[in-house]
Amino acid sequence: MIRSLHLTDIAVLLFFLGKSPVNEVRMRDRLTSNEIELLAAAPLLRACLISDNKRCSFICVHRGFIQALVSLKRCRGPGAWMVDRLLLPPGREELCSDLLERAGFAGDKIEAERLFLRLDSSSPAVEMAKQGGFTHYLTEHLYYLEGARQTESAEPSLVLRPKSGADEHGLFRLYSAAAPHQVRRAEGMTLQEWSQSRDKDATWELVLEKDGEISAWLRIRLGRTAGRFEIVTELDAEELGQLVNYSLAALRGRHPLYCLVSEFQQQLQRILEEQGFSRVASYSCLSKQLAVRVREPQLVPLQA
Repeated sequence: MIRSLHLTDIAVLLFFLGKSPVNEVRMRDRLTSNEIELLAAAPLLRACLISDNKRCSFICVHRGFIQALVSLKRCRGPGAWMVDRLLLPPGREELCSDLLERAGFAGDKIEAERLFLRLDSSSPAVEMAKQGGFTHYLTEHLYYLEGARQTESAEPSLVLRPKSGADEHGLFRLYSAAAPHQVRRAEGMTLQEWSQSRDKDATWELVLEKDGEISAWLRIRLGRTAGRFEIVTELDAEELGQLVNYSLAALRGRHPLYCLVSEFQQQLQRILEEQGFSRVASYSCLSKQLAVRVREPQLVPLQA
């Protein structure tokens, strides 16, 4: 039986998490770090206690014990949510499609329209997610650089500034020019849709302006010792190489370094490989249109 997670499930939830189930999901803020799943109990149960409108969880229960769990977390806006946990015990991958299909009917409960999911491209859960109604729209690659190579990066020749709230329209124009149609269709064809679908990954964000327009967007995430960066731009190879050097200089002293690259950023992939980066992982990004109850118009008495 698949049902919502309740506060009364605390004992069986702790027992389930204590068995170290595998989290198939690869959240952007946890790509390069390992999280102890037992620590997930607090936010999951807190959402039940205070009727949190930013998290929703479903469990598969058999004979009073949790067999699997899926947790949904709201993105920046209420219209888009992300699967942040898909906990499955080894050998029970067949539960994946049932859980994700059930999550797809949560649209009316959480008042969302779209649901996103990131998985290892080699995971059997990818096909299971497709059976659960998800559609693959993008592959991302994670590149890795050993710390000892950072000292070889040149000093940056570009001047970037911190991103401000007034940059949203400019960033959306840049995103729309850089991303293929199938990506924009999944993540948002309008500014509002795109803004809501972005996940809340804590980053240091910088922009490059050229002729009054934003021509590059750099996102840097700092870990305890490691660092990661992402680049969105339509610049040519020379200036893109300068952006990579800028990122390496900004992360100097941290190791290892990572860069998350979309499959359509082939030029960036070549530059990273020339800098000594190697590809260490690939992720499948999937989305699903949620089933939301349509509110039919009806007549009401006129108030005098």
